[in-house]
Amino acid sequence: MTEHRILGRGVRLRPLRREDLPKRLDMINDPEVQRLWIGVPADQNTLEDLEIWFYLVNQDPYSEQWAIEAPDGRYIGDIDLHSINMARKEAAMSIMLGDKAYWPADARRDILVTALRYALEDKGLRRITMEVPDTDREGLQLLQELGFRVIDEYELDIFEGVNELTLELLAENFKP
Repeated sequence: MTEHRILGRGVRLRPLRREDLPKRLDMINDPEVQRLWIGVPADQNTLEDLEIWFYLVNQDPYSEQWAIEAPDGRYIGDIDLHSINMARKEAAMSIMLGDKAYWPADARRDILVTALRYALEDKGLRRITMEVPDTDREGLQLLQELGFRVIDEYELDIFEGVNELTLELLAENFKP
């Protein structure tokens, strides 16, 4: 049986695999990746932590994990489409982009558009939410260009001065 793949301009998405976990561990333990992804440095994870996480998300019928692959097939990060509610046609999405070569806006746009087209067009979802630290100015601008709008804000870390923003994209506002 062939593995489902979603093709973007320069990236492709495929189901996250157990063999991706060691590379993912290196990425999520990198303080720069943590600042981009969650806004603040976080505790270090272990491979056992990731294996437990991987088991749990694979048991969740309302969650999909997609590995992001570079054109050469390298794992460069992943997308968590979670809290999928088909009755309400909505879900939440988070992106962990660990390969810094894909941090510039054009590469991030390709990843986001690929994932959002899948969620909105292929799955038929009508609303996607994302939580993003306010320190990722380039990412916030990109999300707003794609049609997201800020619907909530709360203090994430008083010591670091980081707020987390909740953004919402309605399907009719998507601007790929």
